[in-house]
Amino acid sequence: MKVVAYVRVSSERQAEKELSIPAQLKAIQQYCQEKGWIIVGEYIEKAKSAKTDNRPEFQKMIALAKRPNRPFDAIVVHKFDRFSRKRDDHVIYKALLNKCGVKVISVIEQTEAETPQDLLLEGMLEVISEFYNANLASEVKKGMTQNAKQGYNNGGTPPYGYRTEHIALGASKTKAVWVLGPREEIDIVRWIFHQYAYEGSGYKKIANTLNEKGVPTQKGGKWSASTIRAIIFNESYIGRKVWNKQDYQTKGKKWKDRSEWIVTENAHPAIITEELFNLCQKRAKERNNGGGETHKPFQTKPNSPFWLRGIFYCDKCNSRMVGHSTSTTRKYGGQKYYICGGYMRKGKDFCPYVGWRKEQIEKIVANKLRSALLRLTFDDQIVGEIHQYHRDSNKHVVASITGLETEIGFLKKRIEQMRQELQTGGGKAYYEDVITEMQAELKEKEAEYAHKKNLYQELILPETAIDSIKHDIRNLINLLNEEVPNPQLLNEYFGKFVSSVIIQRETKMVQITMNLKYGEQVLYQKMIVADWELAK
Repeated sequence: MKVVAYVRVSSERQAEKELSIPAQLKAIQQYCQEKGWIIVGEYIEKAKSAKTDNRPEFQKMIALAKRPNRPFDAIVVHKFDRFSRKRDDHVIYKALLNKCGVKVISVIEQTEAETPQDLLLEGMLEVISEFYNANLASEVKKGMTQNAKQGYNNGGTPPYGYRTEHIALGASKTKAVWVLGPREEIDIVRWIFHQYAYEGSGYKKIANTLNEKGVPTQKGGKWSASTIRAIIFNESYIGRKVWNKQDYQTKGKKWKDRSEWIVTENAHPAIITEELFNLCQKRAKERNNGGGETHKPFQTKPNSPFWLRGIFYCDKCNSRMVGHSTSTTRKYGGQKYYICGGYMRKGKDFCPYVGWRKEQIEKIVANKLRSALLRLTFDDQIVGEIHQYHRDSNKHVVASITGLETEIGFLKKRIEQMRQELQTGGGKAYYEDVITEMQAELKEKEAEYAHKKNLYQELILPETAIDSIKHDIRNLINLLNEEVPNPQLLNEYFGKFVSSVIIQRETKMVQITMNLKYGEQVLYQKMIVADWELAK
């Protein structure tokens, strides 16, 4: 039986222990050798957790297993928890593979799942693995909570003005704490708070002043308004350690209620007084009409009317263009524009000002994309265009493969001719040397050919991919036909078909990069160009 090996470690630290990648591979190879199985491939996942199926090698292996011409009949793992530690993922993928005729076999927990007893055993092992993972997460959080309560650092970069220092608590135990950084950084932090509290300077003005003076940020870059704001609201500067603010299951998008935060007073040396910090919070509320919260809950964020956000880029600095509305008190007030985010955050020294009318650019992009997508749906051109794009994208590889095939064929034929001449006595004295040289060249060409063939893969286009793309096109067209389209839905659907929009400010040419994607795979890409002036 032909099999593939799947090995995984969830951290570099684990790779140094008994579950290291070489150890797993060795156990799998030995097990397959005893069974008489042939390993035709290895899928190695480094520093990837089994709590999710978002693992590149895992997904590549599953995709290959689903093909009718797959080169293997089973996946061999060291333990079932290498495959997945999440019960529902394990069941779903095992069922999918079983339907395709592919087994998942564990070296340590040997069960073929052919009898009720085996099914029960395998299910118990999966549940134990998931319990271990959940229990481990709970224990880790418990330890980190205790760490935070004692004022120790749980990882991450300290704020500007601080550094991390490790203190010894025993023979081999150390803890990380924050200590004061260089004197010049401490002075800068105090200056920022003083400017905001007493001089009436805003975030952007403070950032511009620091940039003009050539003061670098913590990472050596330019200051921005958002960086200054983060400093003003950072409680660390009064010696207060705050942990567990963000919900990391949402990748930090959601903030927890303050009652869940772990707050430790006097955890490290303060840079400013609590009175100065509180005065800055008061100034922030006054400036923002009662706003100025230290964080804004994710759920309360209003939907933006600027639906090109995230895909519209500046032609000079490549920053994302951000929505901006002018004051309604001006003569032509109430207008909405897309303005360079780099300019907004870092000022004109970073990028010159540019603004594009919201209604006009959105109209241009909508009309151009609608026309391009409708053309693709006429006479079912999507499949043909995708295959043509795949051929064009790989034509240099195909040409190289064809050229190598010709060279390999010629070398083989010439070597055979010269051998025959030597056998019949008609060969020259130097033929043996020439044959040796040609054989070495042939070996190199064959290796290069094999490498190029691996680079080029025939496009396998599932019917579900085309159905999914057509479904999204219909939804987008219907959405555009609505009298008042939902900007949130427009942003979502345009994000599926457009990777970037750029306006060249000198020529005023609008460049729209259109994509057809299936998952993360780009099946088709085309540049659409429009003239800003003609589209008025």
